[in-house]
Amino acid sequence: MGVTGVRFVLGGVGTIMLASIGVACGADGPRTALERGGAFYGANCAQCHGGDLVGTDRGPSLLEPIYGLEQLTDDELAGAIRNGADEKRWQFGPMPANGAITDDQIDAIIAFVRAQQVADTSG
Repeated sequence: MGVTGVRFVLGGVGTIMLASIGVACGADGPRTALERGGAFYGANCAQCHGGDLVGTDRGPSLLEPIYGLEQLTDDELAGAIRNGADEKRWQFGPMPANGAITDDQIDAIIAFVRAQQVADTSG
């Protein structure tokens, strides 16, 4: 086998190894905590709270001060995600529970939301 053939074989092995690493880390490969949080938020929260957290006709904006860290702790936010929340200030109805989401996913969502809240107040 010539040098070109060896390179082809080694390239194929490298591709297989990278694909295996990608499967081990998730279908789309390793990501930062905020990227994971954004993906979990998009899959579980954006349909009501909006992809940019500004709300929709189904749920309020998470950029409102009442959802900020000064008003709502991370534990309270996690409880609302996990267990749902009664309607308090808005006319959207109660927030449904999401029992299928893991604690790690909730933590990632909260990190994403908090980062967006900080960016909103500083920008």
